[in-house]
Order: sequence, then structure tokens, then C-alpha cells
Amino acid sequence: MRKKRSTPQKPKVTYRVNEQIRTPEVRVVFSDGSQEIMRTGNALKLAEEEGLDLIEVQPTATPPVCKLDNYGKLQYKLDKKDKDRKKKSKPTALKELRFHPNTDKHDFDFKAAHLEEFLRKGNRVRATVVFLGRSIIYKDKGFELVERLTERLSNVSNREGTPKFEGKRLFVYFEPDKKKIEVYERQLAKMNKESQQ
Repeated sequence: MRKKRSTPQKPKVTYRVNEQIRTPEVRVVFSDGSQEIMRTGNALKLAEEEGLDLIEVQPTATPPVCKLDNYGKLQYKLDKKDKDRKKKSKPTALKELRFHPNTDKHDFDFKAAHLEEFLRKGNRVRATVVFLGRSIIYKDKGFELVERLTERLSNVSNREGTPKFEGKRLFVYFEPDKKKIEVYERQLAKMNKESQQ
């Protein structure tokens, strides 16, 4: 039976604290912003007197930079920041819809509406024009369709680069534009309000 591969995680930030600091001298940054280079033993005594920990924040400096702080509270703050960052970073999915060079108006409108909905939800989208059999001779129709689609989705997105051919497929990517989406949704709300009156 195969072992499941775990996804690599970002290593947790760890600091050397108190007796773990082995250098003879350290630069201590105080809470008021002042700094002083002192012997590590003296810095440890000072931290102990104030009921704090000596935390090495920049080990590569010469001498290493340390600060006096409560290590438990520092770790708590870092963990909280990390959790907040993870909450805010919403993963974007890539949605795809396929067209043919001779897609009729109704199908085009239907699929374009779906792409617009995906973009409004914050997803990237890829439109693919598939050329079956000998339809590859109608490349110009494929590019024309892509231009129509770009125009149709311009109120909620920006096109990423130029359309690209891979074999018998023409790809184009669209990225959601938050500002455009906000304006578009206000316009929709206004139109809905007017239609209800």
C-alpha cells in the first residue's frame, strides 16, 4: 500500500530564546527603540530582572539582534497573524468552458453568462475554442469568438495576455477585476430596483 504524500507546509518561525543564545555578545533592542551591545550573560540577567525573555530576532546580524519580550505572547501573536492571513487568502479556482468556432448566439450568450457568474464569484476562467476535424480552417472564426467574449466579459474582468493555440484548441484566460465587479453589481441592483417600481 502506498503512503499518502503530505503537502509541504511552511516551516514555523522559531526563535532562539534565553540560554539557547550562544554568542558572547548581542545587540539588545529595548521597548523604547534604543539599542545597546552587551554581553549575553548581562542581557539575560536584565531580561530576568524585568520578568521577560531574551529573544534572538535577527541571528545573521553581527552581533545578533535580540529583544526583551514575553516569548509566549510573541508566539501567540505570530500564530494569530498566520490564522488571519489564512482566513483572508481565499483560494481561486480555475473554471473552464468550451466553445466551438460555429457556436450559435444562444449558446454563446448562455456560456458567457456562466463565465460572467464565475468571474463575479472571484474565480479565474479559461475559455477554450475547440476545433473539431477540419474546422481548424476556420481559425479566424475562433479569434472572432474570443474577441466577442472579451468584449462581453470586459465589465467584470481583464483578459490575461493574448489567445494562444495549442494543437486544435484556442485558449484565453480572464482574471476577475474587483472594481469592475463592484460597479457592475451596483448597476444590476439599480436596474432591478427600477424594474420593481
